[in-house]
Amino acid sequence: MAEGSVKGDRYAGDEAWQDWFDICSVGGCPAEHAATLRRQVESAMFSTLAKRGVSREEAGADDPVAVFDAYFKLKGSRDKKKPLKSYFAYRIKVEGMRLADFVCGTLFGSGAGRVHDIVLDWIASIKGWRPRKVKGPDGRRRIEWEGAGPAEIAALEPSAESDPAALLDLEPMRGEIAALLERISLKIKLEKPQVAALLYATAQDMPLTDAALLEGLGVGKSRAYAMREKAMAEFRKEARAMEGAESPLFGRLLLEACEASAPKALRERTGGAL
Repeated sequence: MAEGSVKGDRYAGDEAWQDWFDICSVGGCPAEHAATLRRQVESAMFSTLAKRGVSREEAGADDPVAVFDAYFKLKGSRDKKKPLKSYFAYRIKVEGMRLADFVCGTLFGSGAGRVHDIVLDWIASIKGWRPRKVKGPDGRRRIEWEGAGPAEIAALEPSAESDPAALLDLEPMRGEIAALLERISLKIKLEKPQVAALLYATAQDMPLTDAALLEGLGVGKSRAYAMREKAMAEFRKEARAMEGAESPLFGRLLLEACEASAPKALRERTGGAL
């Protein structure tokens, strides 16, 4: 969830991404912007595909950029009333979100970026399988594939040995994140579960009109908007002062902590974070 997780020159730039919003496709953008957009989208798509155990060769002739564009043109927002890209454009405008934060967080952020959903759809198309989230014996959620054999499922599931986080002592960072949530809670005078719910729902692209979110917060829609504005402003302020807050690992652990602290109804509504 940490914003700006796509670093340095990998970010195509505000002008390029604004073109994408206006023109509706990477290929339709001016040549100089289309090239930088293609590099960023291809890199994110193929990287996420590889993490799910599918090679470029298995993807065949599918163009990852075409898959990416089609997802945003054809998929509706959660209320199905308008294309997903239009919904995101509305959110960016209403919430005053920077394009860099939207692209590097909402689109390509580690663990919670929309690119993960796009690639799951892509794999389903390549393999003819259907992804579903299930909770394992350890309580953590993972992807299972309907229509795939056990060996194929194993190939698509990243192993613990291949996860760099499995080699690290994560408790110090988890402690820092717990303290971060407590500080935000105290400073904006909200309960910790409310702060966790707001950060978690924001990372999951959940609209503030969602019934499960409002139920978990215990407030109405207008109050929820004000609460999220305060929570996100304080989070950004705190994160800027924390070492490592821009790392993908920090974002992943923060999302886990928020999921653990969020109200049960909200966790069930989203199916859990990956």
